[in-house]
Amino acid sequence: MRKDDDGFPTVQQKANALGVRPGVDIDLDPQGGVLVNTKGMSVNPDWRVMSILRIPKRLRDKMPGARGSNNTYCFRTGTGPFQQGAFAAGLSLEPDSTTHGNIAPTEIVSLVQYETNLAHTRPDWVEDET
Repeated sequence: MRKDDDGFPTVQQKANALGVRPGVDIDLDPQGGVLVNTKGMSVNPDWRVMSILRIPKRLRDKMPGARGSNNTYCFRTGTGPFQQGAFAAGLSLEPDSTTHGNIAPTEIVSLVQYETNLAHTRPDWVEDET
């Protein structure tokens, strides 16, 4: 993810930020509510299992072939197992494999509320490139 001057993830509707892209990462109902269908912000249990296209080039010594932008950083949050369950207020972790999952809403909410819930997790993310 990109990070702001304070060292925490940037909040934006982009693939490389703490956020989602409506119609790509999430689906909306006719009233603009975010559907509860396991879609959401994409996450991995560890940066080492991400696509090499997302891992910053500066980490090639740790991940040969890394081709991601050096303007992005690897973050982690939590220390528990990568399994379905509560993530934060109004959010759940929904793994779809052992190497990928989504941070999804726990109920139908407005896009603004879902984005606010994601943004409230900002202080919990720690840069992790070791």
